Amino acid sequence: MQDPAVPMIQLPMKFKSRRTNTATAPRTNPDPYHVDILDVEGAGCIRHIWFLFAEGRRLEVTVDGAVTPQIDVPLKPFFGIMHDWTPYLTDNAAFTVMPNYETPNMPGNPGYNLWLPIPFSKSCKIRIYVDRPPTSKHSGLHQSVCTMVDWHEYEPDTQITPFRLHAEHHKYLPAPPRNSSFAIADVDGSGFLAGIILGARQRNYNDMVYHTGGMVILIDGETDPNLIRGTNMEDDFGFSWGFHVHQTRWHGSPYHKWGGPQDQDGVAYRFFGPDPIAFESSLSFQCGSRDDDIETMAYYYKVAGSQAKPIASPSVWLVTGLYDEASNWDKFIAQEEIDLLPLREWKHRFSDKPGFIREIQANRGWLDFRFSGLDAELDPSELIGKSIYAGGSILSSENRKAVIRISYDDWLAVWLNGEKIGTLKAEGSPTTVRLPIRLNQGENELRIKSNNLGHPWNPWVINTAIEY
Repeated sequence: MQDPAVPMIQLPMKFKSRRTNTATAPRTNPDPYHVDILDVEGAGCIRHIWFLFAEGRRLEVTVDGAVTPQIDVPLKPFFGIMHDWTPYLTDNAAFTVMPNYETPNMPGNPGYNLWLPIPFSKSCKIRIYVDRPPTSKHSGLHQSVCTMVDWHEYEPDTQITPFRLHAEHHKYLPAPPRNSSFAIADVDGSGFLAGIILGARQRNYNDMVYHTGGMVILIDGETDPNLIRGTNMEDDFGFSWGFHVHQTRWHGSPYHKWGGPQDQDGVAYRFFGPDPIAFESSLSFQCGSRDDDIETMAYYYKVAGSQAKPIASPSVWLVTGLYDEASNWDKFIAQEEIDLLPLREWKHRFSDKPGFIREIQANRGWLDFRFSGLDAELDPSELIGKSIYAGGSILSSENRKAVIRISYDDWLAVWLNGEKIGTLKAEGSPTTVRLPIRLNQGENELRIKSNNLGHPWNPWVINTAIEY
């Protein structure tokens, strides 16, 4: 049986339908507490969960006896209610939030309904933490936990999907300035991205809230690097010229406050039912940033116990640029002063150019030049025809032969220990090459020059790894 909300999930046709109800008594004790709303053994799948009184609560889901819960997030943003805003109607393939506007004295207590499947083969425990029990306006008592869990019970030894639901939550108050990025999800292992929801509360009124440079999804940096590059926030969620309060099964905006083109708050979701984003070793999901308040929730399924093997690659890079005249091949490969300058001298050499030399943390071998801390006032069109240098160190325990794997787009020049080992053209299409190298015992200096050609939204991303 193919799941209607997550078509990548296949479930057994034979099952017993179960429901577990929970309704705790109101409390006079204001201390935090928790309630287990489901605790079952065996194989099964959660098909629907209904919550009431979700204010001040946290959701924890642990399946198959995992040491760390697969889900441990605030309950309201898990259902797309961001920045603690008053709940609004939200209706998509993954969940439904149903405010009751006929009872305005209870605006924070709608029905929260989850449709994402939660499969398990050995056990499932769902716990609600009440960290901030609110006071009822009616009785002065602290509100109860009220839930219904609808689930399918499978026969013993039934083989089910290996994928397990996970959720990752982030909140930035504020996010970094433009031409930087913030993390939405960083996943180790094999699985697929099921969906995201993002809430933006505008703090910087110099431009439209969704002019961020778009999203970038970096996939399988350890094994077979590939990526998806977005354009701007509203485009990546499937809108045009901003958010609109419309909702469909797979994408929509349940909340939008309009105060003019440069004064907007909004929430948007995108679920990848028809077009899941699969990964074999890892997924690093970033979004171009502005210094606004941002809250995100990512939903993904992962094979339990899967993880990526570590790779040898610089963890920290020094980046310098932008340089001009990078759209002409002869000028791109012509020797410049920096080509002969050791990495240890870069900071001293460029100390008179504020922001021209930057230290960037790499992730899973990835280095994203568009989000490398460039001048926040730069427009993406100003990056065309420009180049950047990046330098990092690789440690080797001995003198040895190796191979450097580089995934890149556009043009590339590579140096190892001051010697140029390659000049390459990708012509705008991401390409992976392998170059034979010889590492010295101790520290080895790797340097890369890259340029940005073509459309302003081209990737401009590098991935490097040493293969022995």
